[in-house]
Amino acid sequence: MAQQEEFSAAVKEMLLSKNEIRELKADYETGSIKITIFPITAGIFLSLNEESGASIPFDEKIYNYELTTINQCLTGRCEFKHPGEAVSYISPQLTCIARKRRMDAFYYPLGNYTGLEISIIESLIDETTRDFLSNFSIDMDILISKYLNQTETFIGKTDARLLTSFKELYQLLSTRNLGRIRLKVFEIFELLISEDVVSPSKSNYLTSGQAAMARRTHDILTMDLSKHIAVREIAEELGVSETSLKNYFKEVYGSCISDYMKEKRMKYAADKLQNTSLSILDISNSIGYSNQGRFAKVFHDYYKCKPLEYRRNHSPCR
Repeated sequence: MAQQEEFSAAVKEMLLSKNEIRELKADYETGSIKITIFPITAGIFLSLNEESGASIPFDEKIYNYELTTINQCLTGRCEFKHPGEAVSYISPQLTCIARKRRMDAFYYPLGNYTGLEISIIESLIDETTRDFLSNFSIDMDILISKYLNQTETFIGKTDARLLTSFKELYQLLSTRNLGRIRLKVFEIFELLISEDVVSPSKSNYLTSGQAAMARRTHDILTMDLSKHIAVREIAEELGVSETSLKNYFKEVYGSCISDYMKEKRMKYAADKLQNTSLSILDISNSIGYSNQGRFAKVFHDYYKCKPLEYRRNHSPCR
């Protein structure tokens, strides 16, 4: 709690900064976070959020201001909570526009997340700023009401125009040129207001309990990659149908269980090929392939090269 309070105090201090780019870092048992904040105008801030790990604790009571956020996922997946304990997930190609979120932690199913977040704190936007934004045909009230008139969280598919603007904004951040960064944020605002660049997502909502089942399934399946555990057995243990559990998993992790586990095993094998001297047979056995030839074929299908070839090309000692 003390670390979160220090983190929050640093964020509040940044709200008073007009032209200084600031960076915050924090490490927790479940993950680490790095936030780089770029001041746009009074009451409007852009942050680059980079997370590593399964989750980051969050205490909303620390923050005493109301805000609306525009989130664009660049890599990974992030869980968003909705009223009534429903949850959904954003991934690349999705934009989330939301009011202050009710949650005790941010959860990242893939263990990493990079995203852009534009925060709008209406109480800090003065008349001078509103008049300035009007010169760019930007009205925050119109933007917020367009997407949040009947909901607290709007998640939609990002069309090519808006996605391009976000990618260009991300590329601009390395220049630290606030003038160009601000202009790109204004362009995004104008697109969101005047064009239909975000269409409602067809992704399903889960209850917090269903999401917890998906996470439990993930933990069981990945605890020991040498074992192939039947999803049916996990479903029976959790008291849910196998089909439902597979659907929950795909909604949380973005892919079906078989594809997810294949990727998990192949990435583990690639790491061992690159960073250890373990034999191909030992690596094959460690990820549940008793047949070395079968492992080599699956690895080749995934990486487009044979295991030994991968080792030769990627080993630090090559």
